[in-house]
Amino acid sequence: MQIYVIQKKLGSRKELGRHPVTLTRQSPTLSVLLQDLTFLGLTAAQAHPGITALEEEEIATQATEGRIKFADRYGKNRDTLDKAMQRTQQAFDDGLFRVFINGEEITSWDAAINMTEGDEVVFLRLTMLTGLYFFF
Repeated sequence: MQIYVIQKKLGSRKELGRHPVTLTRQSPTLSVLLQDLTFLGLTAAQAHPGITALEEEEIATQATEGRIKFADRYGKNRDTLDKAMQRTQQAFDDGLFRVFINGEEITSWDAAINMTEGDEVVFLRLTMLTGLYFFF
């Protein structure tokens, strides 16, 4: 089943990225969906891309996302799936991102979801504001 993962930042209507993702199984809950997406992201982060020059099409695509990255990676990702899943669940529990499936917010880690071909999953990244205000 192919879905579309969309990344957004709070306060901006612009998408940070829209990526088609092929899932090999039906995800009955949000936690299973996030586990599948975390696994795909982890394997992509640990894959060695080799040294290649960027093509004009890749530069144009990355420019629409707001930054152009080199293909080289200077560090190795040695995370395990368990460690990555712990970080994903902690970030969800701490409210660092929100998940919307076809415009409906999913607020519970174990919420049941029903996904079909072509559904859009939006990850809204929330940023913490800091300041020098102290309340007594």
